[in-house]
Amino acid sequence: MGASLMEHLRQVEDFRTTDGRRHPLWLVLLFVIMGTMSGYVGYRAWGDES
Repeated sequence: MGASLMEHLRQVEDFRTTDGRRHPLWLVLLFVIMGTMSGYVGYRAWGDES
């Protein structure tokens, strides 16, 4: 059986500096993918929904 999406995302190398690492990169990427699949384009659209 193949690896899950989260397992693949955890293998992505984190390019950010230490100061820019508030959340794990795999989690940020997962939220971006989920937002895009839901039809949101850009980070501002994610925060506009109430």
